[in-house]
Amino acid sequence: MSVAEDNRRRFTQMYLDAYRGDFDLTREILSNDFVCRNPLQPAGGTEDVIRMLQAQIDAFENIRFVVQYSFASETGFGIAYEISGRHVKPVFGIPPTGKAFTVKGVSIHEIADGRSIGVHSSANFIEVLGAPSEEARAS
Repeated sequence: MSVAEDNRRRFTQMYLDAYRGDFDLTREILSNDFVCRNPLQPAGGTEDVIRMLQAQIDAFENIRFVVQYSFASETGFGIAYEISGRHVKPVFGIPPTGKAFTVKGVSIHEIADGRSIGVHSSANFIEVLGAPSEEARAS
């Protein structure tokens, strides 16, 4: 198996596992200096990312993560995905709506020595669920 295909397989599995609440591969794959560049909620470090993922799992009843596309090279990984469920708890400063939803997102990782050193990630949570509350915007 090529390095690119191994990266694609491992990173795709990391996402699938993480949205089931299994963060073992997340801890293995993200570097100690990992940075998540996300316009909705930037994160620094593995544990910060795991807290963000767990907040989504907790806020979205019947959460479902579906890979639309994934691709990789020796130095990068990309994934397009859909997340669906029902919004039952606050997340990203957005109060619970009770609505069933589907959001679409894209994440692009930079890889060094088989580990992600950073990701540019974006999903349309605000368009689908609504804007963050005033309290969240103030903090």
